[in-house]
Amino acid sequence: MPLSPSDSRDGGAEDAGLQGDSGTDGGVRDAGGAEEDAGVDAGSDGGPAALHEGACTGDGWCWAHPTPFGEPLKALWSAGPSAVWAAGDGQVFHWNGERWTGRPSGVSVGALFLSGAGADHVVLAGGDATLARWDGREWSRETLSSVGPVSGVTVVSPSEAWLTQGPVSGAPQGTVWRRGGAGWTRVEGLADVPLSAPWSTSPAEVWALAGGQRLARWNGQTWSPAALLPSPGEAGEKYTALWMAPGGGAGWAVATSGAIARWVGGGWVSVQSPRAVPLNAVWGSGADDVWFVGPRGVLLHWDGQTLTSVDSGTGEDLLAISGTSGDDVWISGAKGGLLRKAPGGWQRLGGNSAPEASWSVVTGSSPDHVWVLGRVGSSGAARVWNGRSWHVAEPPPEPVVAAWALSPDEVWAVGTQAHRWNGRTWERHELPAGLVARGIHGTGSEDVWVVGEHGQRALWRGTAWLDGGRGGTTLSDVWMRSSTYGWAVGERGRFEFFGGGDWLDVSVEPAVTLRGVWGAGEGDVWAVGDQGLIVHYDGIVFDVDTTSAEGASLKDVWGSARDDIWAVGDGGVVLHYDGTRWRRHESGSSGALVGTWSSREGAWVVGRQGQVLGHP
Repeated sequence: MPLSPSDSRDGGAEDAGLQGDSGTDGGVRDAGGAEEDAGVDAGSDGGPAALHEGACTGDGWCWAHPTPFGEPLKALWSAGPSAVWAAGDGQVFHWNGERWTGRPSGVSVGALFLSGAGADHVVLAGGDATLARWDGREWSRETLSSVGPVSGVTVVSPSEAWLTQGPVSGAPQGTVWRRGGAGWTRVEGLADVPLSAPWSTSPAEVWALAGGQRLARWNGQTWSPAALLPSPGEAGEKYTALWMAPGGGAGWAVATSGAIARWVGGGWVSVQSPRAVPLNAVWGSGADDVWFVGPRGVLLHWDGQTLTSVDSGTGEDLLAISGTSGDDVWISGAKGGLLRKAPGGWQRLGGNSAPEASWSVVTGSSPDHVWVLGRVGSSGAARVWNGRSWHVAEPPPEPVVAAWALSPDEVWAVGTQAHRWNGRTWERHELPAGLVARGIHGTGSEDVWVVGEHGQRALWRGTAWLDGGRGGTTLSDVWMRSSTYGWAVGERGRFEFFGGGDWLDVSVEPAVTLRGVWGAGEGDVWAVGDQGLIVHYDGIVFDVDTTSAEGASLKDVWGSARDDIWAVGDGGVVLHYDGTRWRRHESGSSGALVGTWSSREGAWVVGRQGQVLGHP
């Protein structure tokens, strides 16, 4: 059921950490603009439509923009066309041939590595030796006894895997681990240099980079040096990624300097790159079909004779590559984009057809009229949901920190000034001098409040903004039930109550900053803030909850009814209140979420890294 105009709003999210992005917002210049492109082909193969859908979590949150993901996918591994895994910080996504699903991995520190030996045997490793293992049903956590940066993992078979760690105090040559029936055990590597980027072709043939300058081989019994690599360039440069063909007759190594080395069975030779850029990963289906990926969409191919540059169709940094044949190759990117090579050629899946935005707020007046607003660089950014799809909309002329939608023909957005959407364009209305806005909400066309820094307030009465007085501390958000009942929240646990006259101060402990406020009624008001603070006012008592969101910095709260309330925060945190308790949801994002809005038909969440997530 659509919300009534007096109940449809979202206050502003904290703007102190908004990240600027270069570029200007594209698209048509009205709220009913052309539908955004769900994906762009870089080849002739259109691929199944489902590839363009956003990944969904087990709790029903799905990426609406960009799709299929919107955060860096640092690692990738494929077991076939219908079994692909891609990992980002704290999240791992699985493609089953029809759709993407995401799960929290618990692996989120530093570089990430994926490898497997079939659809039921996949290992994800990263950070300080934190591991997750997929058995075909679920991910289980594993932790090695030593702490050190993981530098590679390769799964040989369902019962065997290798993992390398870089040097740390107490292990100056790093650590080499082998997984067998008894679990992970340490194995002696080389005495003088650490091993990294292991690559296996059989249990008796495992290769690794040695010190970033040599090749090492496991022959089934011991590790031994194999050959010296060509100099990668400047002093301190090292080779970082390795691929070897079965039998060891061919192989390639790439360096962050852009150096490329080719293994010809008896030694290494340098190969001149057609693009003078660092390379991130290499993979091949055979000695005559090898691919290399790098920044700004760099894609190189070796056909057995020549190394050439291929148009990838994207400018996104490409991070990882994996495949099972020459016609089944996947590449992942730093903005969540994916490339897939099928028999018809390369295809870019999903992605963001408009310049990236940093969202600060989501607000709506009904389930089929929802705005997300924020910034692109020094300009405003906006998109509108019409009940079926998202459209690029005309943005306010400056970055937006807070917004409130009364109806399709009246939407307020505030930055340094207030801007009102009249159904056709944005009208500018100056705020009182010195007011730095943080939150906005109202009950009608002649009753809108703005709150901001130093406790300053402003009231819209239909023709101009009036000075609304000043409180004792910076205010982050405001919620109005009626023209004579409302609440504002801010620093040091501050609540301010409006009963039609002066605003009255109330404080709660712990005295941390409150970021968002929303109410289901006059005796049912919620506020959220730093350190996982959730406060409920029942009309008499303030009840403080510091355990439901322990460890999370919450940025916003919104609901459609007393038993359907959402709160969001840093680290992709999403909480839902069902009238009895708060429960944490798997959002599918690990980035900062700063705004939420919902109706009985569903909920939306937005983030600073451009995330737009939907829940039916």
